[in-house]
Amino acid sequence: MPSRNQGKTWDWSVEAVEEDLNRLIERRAGEADAACERSRMWTDSVRRYNLALRAERRRAWVEFHRQQAERHRVALAALVARHEAAAAALLAADGGGDPYG
Repeated sequence: MPSRNQGKTWDWSVEAVEEDLNRLIERRAGEADAACERSRMWTDSVRRYNLALRAERRRAWVEFHRQQAERHRVALAALVARHEAAAAALLAADGGGDPYG
């Protein structure tokens, strides 16, 4: 039996109520599917971001170690040269004889 509510006619038949419920269920299911898809997309985005961030950090560490190795190579070469020069100077001051040789 139809009733009036704010200028609208409401159909309270079983078929009409079932149709309204089915529309509501379908709409909510669609909203849930969309929310799941957004969540999946966000999760994928975060995973890709974290992978890219780790790769960038790894590249930075590789570069740091390469530069550090070069700095050590230069510093140690200078240190070796200094000690060789000091040994040569001591030998020259002592008449050129190698006390170990």
